[in-house]
Amino acid sequence: MKKRVLAIIFLICNYLIFSQNSLKSIDSLQLEYNSLKGKKSKNDILYKIGIEYLSINLDSSLQIFRRVIKNSKIVNNDTLELKGYLGMAKAFTDKTMIDSADYYFDVSEKSLEVIKSQELQKSLFNNKGILLFHKSEYNLAANEFKKTLAIAEKEADLNAQSRSYNNIAICMSYLGKYHAALEMHIKSAKIAEEMNDRIGLAKSYNNMGLVYKDLNELEKADEYLLKSLLIKREEGNPIDIVGSYLNLGANQRAMGDKLKDSSMLFKAREYFQEALKLSISSGYLRGKNNAYVNLALVESTLKNYESSIAYGQKALELAVASKDYDKEMVARTNLGDAYRFNKQFNLAKQQLLQALKMAEESQNLYVKKEVLLILSLLSKEQQNFEKALGYYEEYHKVNDSISSSEVKKNVDQLEAQYQNELKETEIQTQRAELAEKELNLTRKNTQIIGLGILVSVLSLLGYLIYKQQKLKNKQLQKDSELKIALAKIESQNRLHEQRIRISRDLHDNIGAQLTFIISSIENLQYGFKIANEKLTSKLLHMSAFTKETIYELRDTIWAMNKDEITLEDLQARISNFIDKADLSSQGIKFEFNTDEAISKDLEFTSVKGMNIYRILQEAIHNAIKYAEPSLVEIDINKVEQGILFKVADNGKGFYMQNIKQGNGLQNMKKRAEDIGAELAIESNLDMGTTISLIC
Repeated sequence: MKKRVLAIIFLICNYLIFSQNSLKSIDSLQLEYNSLKGKKSKNDILYKIGIEYLSINLDSSLQIFRRVIKNSKIVNNDTLELKGYLGMAKAFTDKTMIDSADYYFDVSEKSLEVIKSQELQKSLFNNKGILLFHKSEYNLAANEFKKTLAIAEKEADLNAQSRSYNNIAICMSYLGKYHAALEMHIKSAKIAEEMNDRIGLAKSYNNMGLVYKDLNELEKADEYLLKSLLIKREEGNPIDIVGSYLNLGANQRAMGDKLKDSSMLFKAREYFQEALKLSISSGYLRGKNNAYVNLALVESTLKNYESSIAYGQKALELAVASKDYDKEMVARTNLGDAYRFNKQFNLAKQQLLQALKMAEESQNLYVKKEVLLILSLLSKEQQNFEKALGYYEEYHKVNDSISSSEVKKNVDQLEAQYQNELKETEIQTQRAELAEKELNLTRKNTQIIGLGILVSVLSLLGYLIYKQQKLKNKQLQKDSELKIALAKIESQNRLHEQRIRISRDLHDNIGAQLTFIISSIENLQYGFKIANEKLTSKLLHMSAFTKETIYELRDTIWAMNKDEITLEDLQARISNFIDKADLSSQGIKFEFNTDEAISKDLEFTSVKGMNIYRILQEAIHNAIKYAEPSLVEIDINKVEQGILFKVADNGKGFYMQNIKQGNGLQNMKKRAEDIGAELAIESNLDMGTTISLIC
């Protein structure tokens, strides 16, 4: 008794340690995420954080995967988006939100038609198989696991092979094919031992124990379940520990019922209650449901029928709400049995007949056998002996198909074969180790006398050379790193200096020359304004054109002086241009709006930012010059494809097919192509013109 209490305490401690380790891993990934600047790299780390949360808190995991999907669309990374969908499907499966899981699996399958990735295919097939298993569609689930196995064998992926064998075996168990199930579990265990995969081996032991439990060999089942538990104490996660509680509790309940030992039943109740606590704290809905089902069963075995009914109703409500077909079927069976013991025969019959129908639909022979036996007892208690006999005969047919002597014989043979192979491997390993030790001893004896002094001298000399070489290598490495760093800094400085020099030359030389031209034109204008009005008009036009050239030159210098242009910089530049346009344009109202959802820290490269500004500048200029509008609206909004820049006027418009595109429109299209943006021009006569740019 004391040992079992200590085991429970140890399991709880392991759960806390695992959670702390997972949280430490998340903290480490969060630090790495914060230190990175590239969006793709940050999204890769974000996905890893979501995977870590799967074993700690499923709601947090869902939030992370939603961010991964959103960010992957922004950076146009289809593979990362698919990983996000698969993560969502896995989290919803664990939460038993079947419809949501189905949706994300469907989305993932469509994406995989485009993205050819066998690694992601394995993940899809495996997780979809788990979902189908929870829906009690065992044959379909086994087919998905076999698809995973086929890819794993092709790639020689032992880890995926072991997992696939385990999953197929569990489906076989639920279909009553125990010989095939045990054969698969043994294959999985061999691979786990070969890979030194302790958790994989623990799962194989656990599943082998469940097969023996189904065959009513409870002591042997207890042996394998405890083997599994010993490993999980060291390396298990919360969900694994919940599974161990539930499986050991179920086996203890069966043994207590068989041996009429109430202490085993009390221990089973403790296991189930601990499983319920851990499931609630970790957000593990399926574990919570399993705990309610088993608590109802153990209370019924202890003849606490009212408690059993209360737990059974909770289990049924949770299974129906989460659309967990398998747990609903088991919950109805246990609830029907509790109603029978409590003499509520009509309620018992209602639940049991529904459970029988579900067991037949899902081909679950184990549940069908249990329901038939309870229906036989219920009919007998209602004095309906003909029905009682019919149910009992059908129960024996199903039971014989499950527990035939041939099946047990095959299972025992496989067990003996597996144990013999283990012993054979152990003997061969010991022999090899012994032979190697003898060989080493012989070599040492023959060499130690003649080479003892020489070895000592060479060892000392080698050590000194090694230390010297190590110091030299370390110094060379530092020198190399320093040279690379200096070269990088020097290259960046040269590039920056060159850009500054070009912008300074533009400002000092070309800008000064243009200013001189303006001054000369204005002097000429003054001299000729009386003599020749036509010439004066021409000079005014040249002066205005030259001033406009200076403005554009300043815009170019502004862009060249920046490595990156923020949205806030762009807004300020557009606002300045609109203010100038407003002063020079009579009767035109300008409106400039920016979506508040867009971060002002959003950055573009200097080339991209300048091209966006030039396109908007040309669009506004065209509206003022040709459209004769009363209103020009400039909007910046966030859309699914990126950022939308839009210039719309309510002017006279034009028919696109009737207009000859000039340099302005051609330049706008060329600039959009250069930065990989989408440009759209919409116009109708007397309905205005809209120019949209998405980048």
